[in-house]
Amino acid sequence: MAEIAPFRGLRYNPAIVPDFDAVVIPPYDVISPAEQDHYHRLNPFNMVHLELGQDTLQDSEQNNPHTRAAAYLHQWQEKQVLIRESEPAVYYYALDYAVSPQLRKTRYGFICALRLEDFRTGCVRPHEKTFQAVKDERLQLMSACHANLSPVFALYSDASQVVDHYLQVAREPEPIIDYQDSRGQKHRIWRVFDRRTLQQVRSLMRDKAIFIADGHHRYETALMYRDLQRKLQGTASNRASYEFIMVYLSNMNQTGLTILPTHRLLRHLAPWQPEKFLEMAQRFFHCESYPADPSGAGAAPGVWQETLMAAGKAKETGMGFYWQGAAQYHLLKTRRDVVDAFLSSQDVPAVLHSLDVVVLDRVILQHLLGLSEQFLANADNIHFKHDLTDGLTQLQAGGYDAGFFINPTRIEQVQEVASAGLIMPHKSTYFYPKAFSGLVLNPLVPDEDISL
Repeated sequence: MAEIAPFRGLRYNPAIVPDFDAVVIPPYDVISPAEQDHYHRLNPFNMVHLELGQDTLQDSEQNNPHTRAAAYLHQWQEKQVLIRESEPAVYYYALDYAVSPQLRKTRYGFICALRLEDFRTGCVRPHEKTFQAVKDERLQLMSACHANLSPVFALYSDASQVVDHYLQVAREPEPIIDYQDSRGQKHRIWRVFDRRTLQQVRSLMRDKAIFIADGHHRYETALMYRDLQRKLQGTASNRASYEFIMVYLSNMNQTGLTILPTHRLLRHLAPWQPEKFLEMAQRFFHCESYPADPSGAGAAPGVWQETLMAAGKAKETGMGFYWQGAAQYHLLKTRRDVVDAFLSSQDVPAVLHSLDVVVLDRVILQHLLGLSEQFLANADNIHFKHDLTDGLTQLQAGGYDAGFFINPTRIEQVQEVASAGLIMPHKSTYFYPKAFSGLVLNPLVPDEDISL
């Protein structure tokens, strides 16, 4: 049973920080080292100082990125850089963004507190695996700052869109945040204080399953933090702030939701015999070829790309394949019965068989190419790209040996896998745009309860 609640958000004071684009950042796990350095230099109040502080040679147990983040958080509140709501609120959020130069969308959602539930209850459902080292590092940061610095991005199903309707009607007339960022995305956030509306929304959400879209590490870290606080605080209220986590909830039954594909670029494949790979692949795939110009600018041939996309729209598993210097682009379409039989022999649950990333991971990368899990876990061997043309350009420039190009995981597949209590391979989904850090923060004060 999902339990949501309003909370007293902590947010940037527009009188001191008028330019939100100078302080709001993407989630920490998609920020490159170059971007990290850029954000550090961009503004002294940029969220990167909290979320992803830079290491120094002088770092110690007493002075490190986590302890500095805690100090910044305290100082910014003292200086009124960050101000806290006097009353609990839910934050209704409309995000306008471009999927392509020809297509813009608006994604609607709301930021609230969600009661932490262990996954075994089935109330909150993950779909991707996590890594303990990442959770341990995030726990150190959370234990230093005692706050949710960015929301977990989660989904729920509401075909009639009643929840959105209630929040839209009850939101304040003017948004508290209204700006366009450097990516051309327009962010608008309104507060919802009306108690009756919040009770109605809370009641509507109680019977809904919550699917984590992005932020699996943050959610599991919050569970660890909650358990630690329970031991430290003893008999605290079951509505203590650490029993909840800040989430951005978005209705999966809306046109504004976008999942991008995650293409795989590989290197260090020597000895590399692509023709032999194609010969072996014909057991599992129908293989089609399209002429290519290895010296071209990298733009994918239209027919090849259109055929790949058509397979996705038809809910078929297909993937593009190209290697450096090849005279042809290739399209691999699954022989469904053969692939299903192979995956079943590998004890892969049937609900995962139709996932392009599972077929790519288990049939192509591990079985046909013989790549070990250790090889694929090494970031120097495999890179992930969301733009097909960008991936091809880098491949043709000589940065990689081969590339596999896939369609995005569909939202119903995420729901099916999570509902079955199963986990997808790493980098199976890329929900776009990400839920940014710095729009609203959630302080976790031990003796403070989350109100109804």
